[in-house]
Amino acid sequence: MRIEDISWEAELDLKMVDSLLQQAIQTKKPFRYQFKDTESYVNKLENLVSEYVGTNYALGVSSATNAIFLALKAVGVSSSSKVLIPAFTFTAVPSAVIQCGAEPILVDINEGYVIDFSDLELKIISSGAQYLLLSHMRGHLCDMDEVVRICRKHSICLIEDAAHALGVKWNGKCAGSFGVAGVYSLQSYKVINAGEGGVLVTDDADIFWKSVFMSGSYENNYMLHSNQAINIAEKYKNFLPVFNVRMNNLTAALAIPQLQNIEFTIEKLNNNYNQLIRVLSSNKNISFSPGFQQIRPVRDSAQLRLKIDESLRNDFKLRLNNIGVPISYFGGVNNTNARLYENWKFLDLSTCSLPNTKKHLSDVFDLRLPIHFDSLTIETVAETFLNVLESICLPK
Repeated sequence: MRIEDISWEAELDLKMVDSLLQQAIQTKKPFRYQFKDTESYVNKLENLVSEYVGTNYALGVSSATNAIFLALKAVGVSSSSKVLIPAFTFTAVPSAVIQCGAEPILVDINEGYVIDFSDLELKIISSGAQYLLLSHMRGHLCDMDEVVRICRKHSICLIEDAAHALGVKWNGKCAGSFGVAGVYSLQSYKVINAGEGGVLVTDDADIFWKSVFMSGSYENNYMLHSNQAINIAEKYKNFLPVFNVRMNNLTAALAIPQLQNIEFTIEKLNNNYNQLIRVLSSNKNISFSPGFQQIRPVRDSAQLRLKIDESLRNDFKLRLNNIGVPISYFGGVNNTNARLYENWKFLDLSTCSLPNTKKHLSDVFDLRLPIHFDSLTIETVAETFLNVLESICLPK
């Protein structure tokens, strides 16, 4: 296999999704509320998600960003609120806070790409923030027991951005189920690829029903969501704005078979990742963050630390890009990567103190590992990496 022949795009497994998708199309009912007497495809997906992650409720919406927005609104975030978020996340996360009219407070990360607890406690006290929107960026979890302890100590409302972490577990408990609400993404480059889509999960009936109404449930359509805690639902009917961010049945039909096969997918992704690091770890200049033993990971991407001279790192990236490998680099001069806080020009960063985030990302390369990759593909990618690295490190 040649590296040039590898497809790096997120690809649907048509054999897996085609049958249910065709069934959904044949109903001629893409709108979730067209199913009055039977369960809609969105309802089916929501029930599967809540069962899989172990929460009482799940709500499908049009994107993970909108799910975050609804969760923030449902817990009371407003224009006077401050919301703590890790400085390493995707630009949509602070954007959801801005959408609520609130102020994002960026918190430093540590070398494991997760939130730094010392800086978190410092900024809880200095900012007076009452909310933590905790991103599990690229599926990396912090010590979840400790972050829950800190939030309880300071009466902080914890919401999890688990967009990258569906299926990731801490001591057997799913990421996204530790806070008052959690959010998963169904965007193309996630473990479930429905093109777009998000799911909000919670055990809190008030958060669920507020989110249902704000997502776009009007008149009596809320009764098509759940028969749990209807008395709570009726408290909010007609009292909340409607943002129309519903999920449609075709999105759900794409996602359902993938969720039903998610453990097989996770096993394949983790095997591919383990094969990649076994080969690449033969080079002393390449290292990986080990993470915690308590974590069952979902490895749909790899973050590599490259201990070579800074002047060579960009050359390494460009050489791989030129032969079709879409690797990203978090260091150097980077004016485009939407995961680097310095590129969030819509925020006032003039007084933002983040001494460690840039340092810990300065030698990190980011590579997606699409689900369709097989062992031969991983072998080809790993060998190409080593060959390119050797070529740039040779004495001139």
